[in-house]
Amino acid sequence: MNGTIQSLLLGAYRLVRKSGVLDTEGGRRCFEAAYDLYKGSLEARNVRQLRTFVKPGSTVIDVGANVGFFTIRFAEWAGEKGCVLAIEPEEANIRRLRHRISRRALDPIVQIIPAAATETPGTVMLAIDPDHPGNHHLAETGAPVEAVTVDSLLAERACPPVSLIKIDVQGAEQDVIAGAAKTLETFRPALFVEVDLRALAAMGHSPHTLFERLERHGYRIHRLGNDGPSPPVTPGEVLASLARGSGYGDFLFLNAAEDRS
Repeated sequence: MNGTIQSLLLGAYRLVRKSGVLDTEGGRRCFEAAYDLYKGSLEARNVRQLRTFVKPGSTVIDVGANVGFFTIRFAEWAGEKGCVLAIEPEEANIRRLRHRISRRALDPIVQIIPAAATETPGTVMLAIDPDHPGNHHLAETGAPVEAVTVDSLLAERACPPVSLIKIDVQGAEQDVIAGAAKTLETFRPALFVEVDLRALAAMGHSPHTLFERLERHGYRIHRLGNDGPSPPVTPGEVLASLARGSGYGDFLFLNAAEDRS
């Protein structure tokens, strides 16, 4: 069902983009409102349940921030003494993200990092999908963008302890986690991670290696529902549910030592 609605919305987005409406302030605001409505009512309808894992005054890291659906909520939950690192590599998304953060006076809380998070710092190529603002992804060719690691970002900043990391990077989630090893061992934050079978395969990864890496850090998989996290589920159960559905979904990973489910 969600896949059908997403296809219809993307078709509408292509038509609107070609019309030039998105180049206007009114058009951009309409797009952002429609995007928030779609995320909040369908794709991320249980987002409120993540608030349990955002400690006031803590750091939250939004990897693949896009135009800030999660970033804005994280900043409101972390509060004025908290910190949100919003990592986003694509220029148009960064502009919209900056505007939305400023419009809500969240600049003192949110630090926007115009880069891609990966395993090692440097430069990577970002393939831009003009017809899907959430499908920009790392590739062998594309626009060069700065690459950072979560560990290096935190080493450069005096941030409070990290309580939550959200990762949605079109199949490169395993690389983000590899570059956050010290952060995971030090703070054991909750992780909210997209698992997309096709995107992982396109990046040369698999859900098995993703799950194994997180298991080595002490993490177990949970579904996030209307009533909060489920009891731990197995990788096999996750893969079976993805195969029956759209092939992708968001899952909550909790460190066994910090598991509050």
